Amino acid sequence: MNLKTAALRLGVHYQTAYRWVRSGQLVAVKVGAGYEVSDAAVARLQAQRAATERTPERAEQPETRPPDAGTSRIEDALHVLDLMVDAVTLDSTAVGERAARVIAEHLGDTAFVYRRSAADDLVVVYAAHRDPVSEVAASTLGRDPRTSTKLVRRSVTSGEVICVPQVPQRELRKRLHPELHEHLHLSGCYSAACAPIGATGALLVTRDLPGRPYKNDDLAFVESIAARVARADERARCWTAAWHMRRAMVAIFEAPSFEGNCFDRLVESVASDDPGAVFEEPIVAVLDRELRHVACSKAYAALVGEDATRLTGVSLRSIVRDGGALDEALAPVLLGEIDFRSVELEVLADQARVALHVAMVRRADATPRGVVLVAHPVPALSSG
Repeated sequence: MNLKTAALRLGVHYQTAYRWVRSGQLVAVKVGAGYEVSDAAVARLQAQRAATERTPERAEQPETRPPDAGTSRIEDALHVLDLMVDAVTLDSTAVGERAARVIAEHLGDTAFVYRRSAADDLVVVYAAHRDPVSEVAASTLGRDPRTSTKLVRRSVTSGEVICVPQVPQRELRKRLHPELHEHLHLSGCYSAACAPIGATGALLVTRDLPGRPYKNDDLAFVESIAARVARADERARCWTAAWHMRRAMVAIFEAPSFEGNCFDRLVESVASDDPGAVFEEPIVAVLDRELRHVACSKAYAALVGEDATRLTGVSLRSIVRDGGALDEALAPVLLGEIDFRSVELEVLADQARVALHVAMVRRADATPRGVVLVAHPVPALSSG
């Protein structure tokens, strides 16, 4: 249809439709002196406009679980932290910050999140204290490059929780530059415990005053919080690699020369371009617009418990435990509101929870061409 007809279908003035074409909101193909617009392009813009008017999903849900007289403040804090971990895609920074805050407020007194830098130094990226003024002093002590990180490095290297129940104050002062000693009256260190965050960092907690050494229960709590941060980091690592693969697949699939028999080339491309080799093999598939498998890698077939040669024509809905949840999650993609979506579901093979990263691939006129999919197991909590 021409642009005037498209404007009528959209219920707007021709000039409005023209502005949408110029801005990229409405996909159109230049034909001579005018523009041609596909039915798919009109339907896609209508879906996108409807989506902007809909109440966000987050606004329809409570901020946290409803108050329960049987739960404690720490349980509520851990519940929120777990929700944050499950929301991580490309960046886990907020989880580390909240984890330090939870430790400082519910265990005390100071909490530091250390990360390994490109130069292999362990540096403080976040400091928290239950008292705001003392937090300023703690941050100064932790972030100063002259402050010793031997305890933190031992924990990261060994992969174990290390505790110094009673920190000798003379030894502490030796490990701090004299310029920093004046801050010890606000943020001291009379007991210390450190838990590794995978191999990339650590969570260090300290007591401000003597007479309250950390105990075994405290160490278990610190370890459980560090494990949550490590899981968030692993999620970010997996999601980043998966989205990189998905973009590579989309770029190949969008090319006019791509045909079904090009799938081997597509797999080879994403396998060689995997940043950091997060996945041993690319767990990828190509689906049609009805979510039926067109082709897939052997690793994908193994993940969903099927033979790669038997998956062709099989609907994705039939290999996940909850087909309704899949339809609901992917509805915005299939309706044209968005072209990218990530969803976590259980597969029927062994009821393992997997992440599915899908993308709708379109032709130049916005007509759907097919769906690409990258999958991987959802990182589990390692401990705690």
